[in-house]
Amino acid sequence: MSELDPLRFSAHITEIPRLNDTADTGGLERLAHTLLDRVPDAVTDDVTASAALRDLGFVLASLERHGTDYRSLPGAEEALLKLGDLVDEVPRDSVYTYSLRNPEDALRTFSDIPEEVLFISEVRRAGIALRPAVDHLMTALTLPVRDPLLEEHLAAATEAFRVFAQALLTVKRNITPEVFSTRMRPYFPPMTVGGTVLYAPGGAQMTPLLVDMAVLRPEPGEPRHAWYEQYLDENLLYLPAAYRAAGDTIMASRPLLPRILDEATGDATASVRNQLRLLMREILHFRLPHLQLARANMRIRPDGSLGSGGYTTDSLDHLVALTTERNQQLTDALAAAPPLDHATA
Repeated sequence: MSELDPLRFSAHITEIPRLNDTADTGGLERLAHTLLDRVPDAVTDDVTASAALRDLGFVLASLERHGTDYRSLPGAEEALLKLGDLVDEVPRDSVYTYSLRNPEDALRTFSDIPEEVLFISEVRRAGIALRPAVDHLMTALTLPVRDPLLEEHLAAATEAFRVFAQALLTVKRNITPEVFSTRMRPYFPPMTVGGTVLYAPGGAQMTPLLVDMAVLRPEPGEPRHAWYEQYLDENLLYLPAAYRAAGDTIMASRPLLPRILDEATGDATASVRNQLRLLMREILHFRLPHLQLARANMRIRPDGSLGSGGYTTDSLDHLVALTTERNQQLTDALAAAPPLDHATA
């Protein structure tokens, strides 16, 4: 899908950084008109619509960043609504169009700084790693605690999530808050489409959302349940259709961590609890640096600023608290269990 170019945008990819560097809104408007004129003949199905949504996103978000309401362009909002309907996704650019569907050999960027190229590459690497993690966790949800395959699927999910966490650390080590907040973040503005404010590519739109849902989401009656339900309502709509369907399937089962703690007893299930501990360790290896990174960026932004997903760091505070609370529940359960010679350290 990433290599498709129905709007023939590859011929223009070097223009976008140049036009943005000079805040040339006139040039951006002309390019937008060119692309919009190509939509009716070029877009014929969901895959061409996805590619068109990606490429229009780069131009229209650039206009918004420089103070021009994209809706002032005749037909622009209608085109986004049509494309979103065809692909069954939100009618604007997302973290999936920006990274996973961005062709490596014809990379689209807002700027010409190397940090943006690195950012796209690492977000792509993270997203690819999470696909098998979600698949393995969905299978794990269906398995009894004493099924030997449960530990195998948890181990595979752990390895995939480790890659995801490493990608975030690469971003944290190589892109300073100053560069991200001043050179990149302005190109992720909220946009109103069809009367709805839609937020730009952001971490809340990625599939760690499904991992959290499968492993540690709050259950009814728990303190963070109401907050988490609202968080899901605000973010599940940004996932591709297949991932939204996966979310529905995940929500039909109890989350893994509380279920395993309730059902796992004795030596026969100790290795499952230990493997779950390793998975939680990787989730924390992602979540804590992510919060640190977000706080570092917010410190250099004006008071009241939001992240690209439309949140302050409060949502990350909730997610970190939820993750650490679940991890403590698991730690307490492991401490209370009799030691096993073959248990994983």
